[in-house]
Amino acid sequence: MDYESWTKDELIAKLRSLDVKCSSEPGERPASLADSAKRPAPPSGTVSQTGSAPPSGTPRKRKGRMVDFDFSRFPQRKVAFKFSYLGWPYHGLARQGNALSSEEKQQVELSYPTVEGALFKALAHCKLITSESTCDYSRCGRTDRGVSGFGQVVAMYVRSTGKFITEDEAQAIVDAGQQHLITRDAQNDGRPVLLPSNEHELTYINMLNKSLPPEIRIHAWAPVAPEFSARFSCKSRFYRYFFPQAGLDINAMQEAAAKYEGAHDFRNFCRLDPAKQIKNFERVVQSAKITRVADKVVFVGDGASDEGVWWQLELRGTAFLWHQVRCMMAVLFVVGQRVEAPDVVDRMMDIQATGGKPEYEMASDLPLVLADCEFDEADVQWIRVRSPGRDSTNMVVLDRIVSKTWGELNTQAVIASALLQSVRDTQAPMLCEPGSLDINYGPWSVCRKQLIEADTQTVKVILGGGAIKQAKKYIPIMQRNRAEPVELRNQAWLERKTANKRARVGE
Repeated sequence: MDYESWTKDELIAKLRSLDVKCSSEPGERPASLADSAKRPAPPSGTVSQTGSAPPSGTPRKRKGRMVDFDFSRFPQRKVAFKFSYLGWPYHGLARQGNALSSEEKQQVELSYPTVEGALFKALAHCKLITSESTCDYSRCGRTDRGVSGFGQVVAMYVRSTGKFITEDEAQAIVDAGQQHLITRDAQNDGRPVLLPSNEHELTYINMLNKSLPPEIRIHAWAPVAPEFSARFSCKSRFYRYFFPQAGLDINAMQEAAAKYEGAHDFRNFCRLDPAKQIKNFERVVQSAKITRVADKVVFVGDGASDEGVWWQLELRGTAFLWHQVRCMMAVLFVVGQRVEAPDVVDRMMDIQATGGKPEYEMASDLPLVLADCEFDEADVQWIRVRSPGRDSTNMVVLDRIVSKTWGELNTQAVIASALLQSVRDTQAPMLCEPGSLDINYGPWSVCRKQLIEADTQTVKVILGGGAIKQAKKYIPIMQRNRAEPVELRNQAWLERKTANKRARVGE
């Protein structure tokens, strides 16, 4: 065939047709003929390892071919991780099932990212766990969408640099009084494992932080006992809720917050879910105090206005109900706005008098932080650096990443503040007397203040995080519509579940 007379497009079309024909034949697919035509010929005299020149069009073998990681070669040990995260980019802490177990779950995680989803991706990338369902995972506190964490704790089995030893070797170590160096549990099929020193263990902090997004940071790790649970071994959980003074009566809020302390039934300070069939709503609040943020966070100073003076609710308790902290904060806000007296807390805790939960909107999720989780020192001893006193790399890197994040967010806050100041300085028409035709101009901040003082028909309820709910009239909490008592709601849910089950059986 006279290819010399063919055009370039005709030649390319012919090569592509031959490529398709070859790829449809059984056996290993050869390299693309079109690619072979573009690839330069090997230099004259080039030979393969077998001593013969490689045939034209034969693909070279890929170097560094990935092989499956053999987890059976390595023992596992149970550890706890303490980490922080900024909550607003995520749809909560908890993943949607096993986030990496199937393509469908992975797609859900991509559409609705969670903190745990990012954590498990990092664990899998570092080859630290075999799967999500087999690592005996537990978390200390479940935080909702938008809520951040400074001291969240999880526990699981991960790969270790320890080694399997024989029973005779294990007995010799025990006889030498070093039994603490050996672990033996079901995760390793009961085989004895010689644990490495902390300095010779895998660099868990460094490994995971390299694979995690910057808003999620591992702070420390700790070896824990096989029976340790991040949830049930926790002694207390410490929350902080940040808010600006913004005209709030701080003294009244402090008086109301003190009423939360002790053991109380908090069914009117949480979100009820009949599907969970919770019957005991008593929780113990060890301390509830409102303190100045400037006394705790050195990077936040006092402002020239109420909006620049920040406070925080510091709340410590053994355990909390769903959305309990945000509901407690919502009540403190209306007390601070002087539309409710501090004793509204006492009345809402009187279950006999209140009956069902009154209707009210809980506070914003954005300012809420799970600040710390407390454990017995005998159970958890945190390791933050590889070699104490000699190596501070982990802390240096952690400080650098968090400082960078703070710098970026602080810059955004300053820019937004400058924009707001620009709007407030804008010249706008001032309010004039009825019937007057004279229109004077002045800064919008002055006009805005006049409008606020003149508006006596609108009530603004602070929800935190910059959120404000407006209403024509404020209705006291104890005079609002109430939900059915929780006992009736639980019973109604069970009856619906039973009826649905019978209907499915009858189909």
